Amino acid sequence: WIMGITIVKSLDSIKGKLLDIKVEKRLIKIIFTWHALDSIQDYGISIENALDYLLFADEIIRGHGERFIAHRKLNDHLARVVYEYDANSIIIVTSYRHSPIIQL
Repeated sequence: WIMGITIVKSLDSIKGKLLDIKVEKRLIKIIFTWHALDSIQDYGISIENALDYLLFADEIIRGHGERFIAHRKLNDHLARVVYEYDANSIIIVTSYRHSPIIQL
């Protein structure tokens, strides 16, 4: 549990880790691809933190194709979660911390 997010169900599949999460009385289906899971491990980001960055982003921008990028400021770094939608789920493609934010 983090910031009102509860993981209700977790299941490994061919696509990745399928999660049913509860956020403020809403049930949301999220898939972390295996690549996304490797990426968050490499950057020391927990699944719960990646969910927090996605669901409570500071801003969301359009990515390539049908993808979106959720941004969350973390002190002097920027956390990014790249995701897309399918018919029933949010699919997290990757997540990482970007290099320090440069103040102009």
